[in-house]
Amino acid sequence: TTIAVHARGRKGEQVLVLDHYLEVLAFKPGALPGATALAAARASGAFTPTHDRFWVAARRKLGDQAGTRALIDVLLAHRTLPAAAVIAGIERAMIAGSVDPVVVKLEARRCIEADHASNVVPIGAHVLIPRPPPTLTAYDSLLENTQ
Repeated sequence: TTIAVHARGRKGEQVLVLDHYLEVLAFKPGALPGATALAAARASGAFTPTHDRFWVAARRKLGDQAGTRALIDVLLAHRTLPAAAVIAGIERAMIAGSVDPVVVKLEARRCIEADHASNVVPIGAHVLIPRPPPTLTAYDSLLENTQ
């Protein structure tokens, strides 16, 4: 079973990927602000200013511990959703005044669906096709044969 995949480091170099620590940080959210993995994620651009704005807003609204857990939940969404969609989801949720990770994920999925919707070929206006109303005559004949 593969536990983690990352670039091979040079001798003496630390390769820290924030994603590898999220489950532990969910239990110890107070460790996130000083985490070396967070500093590495910021330096690499994986942890964006949008993530920071969400974190500040979440801590302000929910408190430090719950706000940090909300951020961690959003960061976990990066495992299953494209980064651009998660970031757009964060922005949309914050515009709506929400720091709920569920709202972020919902908005992220809406962004993905909107991208796919542009690939849909319109088939024209809804047209009613005239057809006769259904009847049960055929079923009545079945009943007659069973008696």
